[in-house]
Amino acid sequence: MAGNCMKDIIYRRAERPLSDAQLKETAGLIYDTDLFIYPAMFHSRQEAVNIIPKMIRAGDQMFKNENLFVAMDGAKVAGVLLWMRGPLQWDKKIYEKCGGKSEHIDRVVMEYFNLFAEAKANMTTMVRISVKKELQRKQIGSQLMDTFLAEEKGPYQLFVLSDNAGAISFFQGKGFRIRETRPGFSLDYQVPPCFWMIRES
Repeated sequence: MAGNCMKDIIYRRAERPLSDAQLKETAGLIYDTDLFIYPAMFHSRQEAVNIIPKMIRAGDQMFKNENLFVAMDGAKVAGVLLWMRGPLQWDKKIYEKCGGKSEHIDRVVMEYFNLFAEAKANMTTMVRISVKKELQRKQIGSQLMDTFLAEEKGPYQLFVLSDNAGAISFFQGKGFRIRETRPGFSLDYQVPPCFWMIRES
């Protein structure tokens, strides 16, 4: 990443529950990270911003407070990293209880969430990393990921679209290597494949 690191940003585990406003900022950043998965789960960004905080409060298997690292710009969430450890057996019960009702949710579970069901018990998965658009290229994502890697044990894995050269280069700079190619997810089946990337420790 180019640019200067913003010195006032605080990088930390979200060990304390985030405020309602911070949860909405976090949900918006999570939604903005993937233009294929989240539009299939939610009918709009606003719907995601309303529902994801409810899922976090309800203790969803993936979307939960303890699965978040945040970059804080004062009281504002400048960046977020969503992670988990071990295999995920995600179902849609909390999603539906919190108001989710996409007709595509079964496909999302089968073709996306099931990717994480294969993880070994000691595998740490970096699910999403996102920085506010106006704060990108200021090393916030890099610092956020360094904080995460310093506090959570490996081995690590992540999935990235094969045409996202900038993200692939960034992750390779953090020690990740491409292990194999997997199908990507989109409703029209037109998305490029994704790379499964691994870092051993």
